[in-house]
This record gives sequence, C-alpha cells and structure tokens, in this order.
Amino acid sequence: MHRNTKNLWQVVLLTAVIVSITGNALVLPVYATEMAEPGKAKNAIPQGYDQRRWEFLQDNVLEYEELGDRIQLFNPNMISANEMYWSAMDDVKDQYMAAYEDARDYKEDADDLKDAGGLSTMDGQILYATLRAYEKAMKSAGDKISRAYNYNTKSDASSYEPVRKGAKQLTSGAQQAMIGYNMASAQQKTLQTMKEMYEKLYQSTVSMQGLGMATDADVTAAKKNLLNAESALAGLDNTVESLGSTVKLLAGWTGEIKPQIQSVPSADLSKLKELNLQEDTASAIRNNYTLIEERHRKTDRSSTRVKSKFRSEAQMEQNLTIQMEHLYQDILQNKKNYEAACTAYDQAIVVKNATEIQLKNGSISQIEYLQQMLSYYQAEGEKTNADLSLRQAMELYYWATEGLLDI
Repeated sequence: MHRNTKNLWQVVLLTAVIVSITGNALVLPVYATEMAEPGKAKNAIPQGYDQRRWEFLQDNVLEYEELGDRIQLFNPNMISANEMYWSAMDDVKDQYMAAYEDARDYKEDADDLKDAGGLSTMDGQILYATLRAYEKAMKSAGDKISRAYNYNTKSDASSYEPVRKGAKQLTSGAQQAMIGYNMASAQQKTLQTMKEMYEKLYQSTVSMQGLGMATDADVTAAKKNLLNAESALAGLDNTVESLGSTVKLLAGWTGEIKPQIQSVPSADLSKLKELNLQEDTASAIRNNYTLIEERHRKTDRSSTRVKSKFRSEAQMEQNLTIQMEHLYQDILQNKKNYEAACTAYDQAIVVKNATEIQLKNGSISQIEYLQQMLSYYQAEGEKTNADLSLRQAMELYYWATEGLLDI
C-alpha cells in the first residue's frame, strides 16, 4: 500500500474548498506594497501590450489616456491585489492536482491489493471497495476543483470582480485628480500672468503719481491688487503641487521621479450625441456594485424579509435613476457653460487684437492696454476651466454606467 493512512477527511476538506470557490465571490483586501518601477515588471512586455505601447507607458510623460494602463500595471495597490488573486488561483490549482494524484494513488493501492490476491478474503474485499470509493471521490473532487479553477481564471470571472472594481475606482479617482491638476495649472498660469500685469500696473501707477496723474488711492488700489494676486498664486502653487503628487502616486511613480503631467484632452462634444439617459440608467442599475451586493444579500425566506429586500432594491434603483438624471443635467449645463466660455473667449481675442493695434498707434495708454490683456487672460482661463469641467462631468456619468455610483 502506498498511503494506508488516507481517509475521507481529505474529501471533506476539498469539498469545503469547492464550496468556498463556487459559492462565494473571492473578496480580496487591497494593501499597498512595494511598487514595481517601470521596466521592472515580471514580464518584459505584459500580455496584451506591444513593444511600442510598453515603452510609451514607461516614459516619464503621463498622458490622460494612459491612466487606466498605468494603474493596472504600476499602481502598488493593483499590483498587490493581482498578486493575491493569482496566488490564490495557484493554490487552487495545487489542490486539484493533489486530488488527482491521490486518486491515482488509491487506484494503484486497489490494483496492488487485487493483484496480490487480497480479494480472496472479506476484509480484502471491503478494503478494495473502500479504496475504489476513495479513488472515485478524489477524482470527483479534482474535477470539481479543476472546473472551479478554469472558471475563476477566465477573463470575465466574477471572482475577479473585486479587483476589476478596484481598478475602476482608482482610474476614476486618477482622472478626477488629473483634471483637477489641469484646472489648477490653468488657473496658476492665469494668475501668474495677472500677477505680472498687476506688477506693471502698479509700477505704471506709481510713475503716473510722480507726474501728478494718479492719486495715493490709485497707488494703494494697485498695490492691493498685486498683493491679492501674489497671495492667490501662492495658495494655488500648493494646490498644484498636491494634486500633481496624487496623480503621480496613483499612476505608479514613486521616489524622486517627477513625470511630466500632460494636458487633459478637450471634451469630445460628438460623444454627447451618443448619450441616452434611459439606456445609460439601465446600465447603471445593472452594473452598480452596491445594488449587486443588495441583490445577493442573504435573507431568510419569510415573506416580510423578502418584501423588505425587494423594497430596498426598488428604493436603490429609484435613487440611481434620480442621480443619473442629475449627472445628465450636469453634463448639459456644463456644455452650455463651455459654449458660453468659448464665445466669450472668441470675443476676447477680437478685443485683444484691436487693443494691440491701438497700443501701437498710441490711441490707448499702457495701463489701458494691460487692463484689456487681463480680461483676455481671464477669458482664456475660464474657457479652459469650462472645458475641463465638462470633461469631468462626462467622466463621472460614464463611470456611473460602469457601476461606480454611491447610493
């Protein structure tokens, strides 16, 4: 006999493993771990990426459309979650391979017993039947665990959903942070220009005061404007730095590396034509993670409990419908704001060009010219901000259809 100490407890334990895999989604906690720097992943080129794309992702320039891939490949939480998941799957594979090996051992033991004439006694026949039963049980357990392994390693496996959800949440958060960074950077640029303009206005006002063409009050007002611009710029510098660090960490950069964070592309207005509130709301209800959990929540079979569960689901669906309507209306309002900002900016360009001509022919003063330029830069900043706000609203709506909407 190869293993005369084996018993049916092995079958019981393996059956429990099967139930835990097939009966419940695998919930994986996400922990931060040491980040794999670009170029140091286990595979030189991850599956699904060509050489060009892989090199593009590893440079120190962050494009908006890279965020999803960067988070999947380099975000420390995602690296940890994926490693934990596939380590668990490796354990499951080891279990079904062990079950098959045990089945083979039991078969060999039964065959040896038969070849040795063990069936000539009642005890031998009982042992032979027991070994065959063990063989069959272990083979069945191996088959079940193998099927569970194959199911849970498919690309659309439900047990992998917690990891997919984490990637969605991190990508959405990174997008919002990058949009916020671009908003703050645009405001920073405008404020920097305004500060320089206010400095020139202040200097011009002081000079005019010396010529008797400006009062003390004019100088005081010019100085106040300059100080306010300097204060606002200093506060915005901190905001830009903080948001930049957040984007950098979410996208998987650590240490002293400071990637170049590129501009967020303008909102694609053509995509607004594709929005269908009714269909998108249905997708949001179908995919919402909170609602899915509620649907799967265990309840007893009492009529009261079942009705309460259905009422809870119906309330959630109603809340989702209302929130989707708000998100949709927010897109439309931001679209109007963007169109108005574009119109104002176009008008500001006309005024700016005329002002430059007037300055050259001496029909306006330097201060009047600077004041007009301030209006132009403000219009430019407002257009950029409106564009980013529209993009932000569209992204929130999209992720809501993917299930990321709190209810």
